[in-house]
Amino acid sequence: MTVIDVLATEPHYREHLRPVFDALPADVRGTFTDNPERLNRASLVLVCSWKDYNQTGKRPVVFFEHGSGYTYNKTHKSYAGGPGRERTLLFANVNAIVDARNRETYPEKLHAIVGSPKLDALLKLPAPRNDTPVVAFSWHWNCHVAPETRTALPHYRRALKTLTPAAWTPLGHSHPRTWETIARMYRAMRWETARTFHEVAQRADVYICDTSSTLYEFAALGRPVIVLNAPWYRRDVHHGLRFWEHMPGIQVDHPDELHAAIDIALNRDTWADARRAAVQHVYPHLGNAAQVAAEAVLAAHG
Repeated sequence: MTVIDVLATEPHYREHLRPVFDALPADVRGTFTDNPERLNRASLVLVCSWKDYNQTGKRPVVFFEHGSGYTYNKTHKSYAGGPGRERTLLFANVNAIVDARNRETYPEKLHAIVGSPKLDALLKLPAPRNDTPVVAFSWHWNCHVAPETRTALPHYRRALKTLTPAAWTPLGHSHPRTWETIARMYRAMRWETARTFHEVAQRADVYICDTSSTLYEFAALGRPVIVLNAPWYRRDVHHGLRFWEHMPGIQVDHPDELHAAIDIALNRDTWADARRAAVQHVYPHLGNAAQVAAEAVLAAHG
């Protein structure tokens, strides 16, 4: 019998696919690996990036998203609806936005809306009980697919060094691909750090980030987020979700606005209704996405 393997070469890929693998029956679970050479010869492979898809040889694939479904370029292989995914047996789409894009390009393939399996465990975390509120900052890696995929850190770096948070504690985080560099900056400022987003979810009362699906993941926990814009983020280009629809939190355009935004997030949370609406739009199957995804994989597996 053909087994079901997982290829996940980066930590954030493993966070999305491990819950699905664990929800599969034991008799069909093959190998969960970051090394394509360890895949079983006859297997159906779960991946959540084009990078990993491209390392699965001629095997059939179930293609997941590893985020909320941002699409910055419809012709880029890294994003929903992109080319080069012909071996995909099933597109396990996080939401209706991703589903529509993949169906448009691959109408003959199987499709299922499965939500975000990564969120299942995060939603079970108790809310933090900090004596002093914890405000987490995070930054995307400096991807040059589009201006909107670039980090906003250069626009805010000087302001971070001048923050004097008497009423709250800063916590530093970043995208895994830029962690080592950003962690050195945090250590120089004597900030506490959180390497994993799971730790951020455990500790933070407010989450501040530029362009990442973690904005929506933190919003799904029912806590405030602050969305950082940079001058190179184009207001006349609409990628959907973060740019510029279904915003999960208050937007900050200039470093001078940071203090006021944090005060609002900690004390008034005026974005609660908008946050809930954004989460509902982005994440179906909250809390049971891994099981929904596993059932879709099994149905495709036959």
